[in-house]
Amino acid sequence: MHMSEDRRRQLIERAIRDNPVQSQAALAETLQEHGVETTQATVSRDLAAMGVLRGPNGYVIPDGAGLPVESSADTAVDSIRRHVLSARPADALVVLRTAPGHANLVAVELDRWPPKGVVGCIAGDDTIFLATTSQSAARRVAREILDTLT
Repeated sequence: MHMSEDRRRQLIERAIRDNPVQSQAALAETLQEHGVETTQATVSRDLAAMGVLRGPNGYVIPDGAGLPVESSADTAVDSIRRHVLSARPADALVVLRTAPGHANLVAVELDRWPPKGVVGCIAGDDTIFLATTSQSAARRVAREILDTLT
């Protein structure tokens, strides 16, 4: 059965939101159960395009990801408040710590709405590096993030 990209992605989003999904193969099986034949490569491209992340319990759709939704600086602030445990300047970087599996959730929002002076970010499992324009920018960004947490 030929299915539009939008419909396939709706099914992927529903599957992830309804049940923990551990692999792309499991998603492809779920799609097949709905009459959609697809490849792992297509599922992989869909997940990337939708902003879906792999967390410790399987795939997750962070706030602001999935099918197009309104994202804003408020979403980034909310993500920081919910997931960031600490912020520390280190030369021209800011090191953010989160609970395990939460760094990518925050990094997605910081990529969409970077604080002033942030030129990029890299996320691991529980750590985010924010590259800033200078040491003073790193100190300011760390202070702003810490202020957001209190």
